[in-house]
Amino acid sequence: MNLEVDVQDDDREAVGALTVLRAGSGGRIQDLGRPGHRARGVPEGGAFDLPSHELANAMVGNAPGAATVELTLLGGAFRAEVDLAISLAGAPMPATLRRPEGAARRRFAPPVSFGMRAGDVLEIGGAASGVRTYLAVRGGWRSPVVLGSRSEERPLRSGDVLPAFPGWSPVRWPGPDLLDPADVESPVRIVEGPDAGLLDDRQWHRLPFEVLGESDRMGLRLGGPGVVVSSPPDRLSVPVSPGAVQVSGGRPIVLGVACGTMGGYPYVAHVASVDLRRLAQARPGQTIRFRLISPEQARRLDRSDRLRREAIRFRVASLAGGPGGQPGPDRGEAPGIRPCPSRGDR
Repeated sequence: MNLEVDVQDDDREAVGALTVLRAGSGGRIQDLGRPGHRARGVPEGGAFDLPSHELANAMVGNAPGAATVELTLLGGAFRAEVDLAISLAGAPMPATLRRPEGAARRRFAPPVSFGMRAGDVLEIGGAASGVRTYLAVRGGWRSPVVLGSRSEERPLRSGDVLPAFPGWSPVRWPGPDLLDPADVESPVRIVEGPDAGLLDDRQWHRLPFEVLGESDRMGLRLGGPGVVVSSPPDRLSVPVSPGAVQVSGGRPIVLGVACGTMGGYPYVAHVASVDLRRLAQARPGQTIRFRLISPEQARRLDRSDRLRREAIRFRVASLAGGPGGQPGPDRGEAPGIRPCPSRGDR
């Protein structure tokens, strides 16, 4: 398969905009992934917590498909080489913006948008709850396009320079009516998978499970009570996708956005798409429970969630002067996005 790199015309105008001074734990550039290539064995990938990725983009006026940096558990430190319009959304990672001389300048917590001047250093700490935060820039990070996507599974390293367009943003954060936090307490909703009939206990989903430390973008490994599946030894591999729940050695594995396209373990359930973001924000040690729903319920939840997210994106992007809205003055006075007072003295 020829993985030809597609250089977009406007990419030639991008500049080395943000230098990674200290890489966090597993930061990666992500967009909406590579749908349509699964038949060739290419995982879809893309942002794990899609609503947070979309919100970060909307706050700097981007379309949902613009590339963000997906930060996992620990952010890192970044230096602006040009003026930039930046936003953060997702897990609450504390951020400090420092001037070149090193004095503390401003402190932020997601979700927020703000500007960085050339030479400013953005230090992003660890997530107090949740797992993933998205760092967006106006115009999107301009990593190479491969198979229609800028997503990369290679983690950022110290010394990397991310290309982008210069820009600026006042400090703003969404109003309470536009916040969309992931629900980490309620049971994760699932539908039965093709191998549900092989389960010894069809009520397995009522048991509590713990997210194990080996979990990543490929999937969440769950510890807890054993799940017994009567699987034939000559079982063939079947197509799988993000959200598939497989059982290996009596332990459930919930596949993530970077999972492969085929799987040989028994496929007993599938997470409703509306709850995929909750997998993205599930921390090691967290307890997860499941609730079985019908495919019809899952489809209704998906439609409702898409409409709700679209409405939030439209309002935020409109106020930020992005796709779907008219550019406006940078006063942050429109309903829904509020100007942020200085926090430099805190």
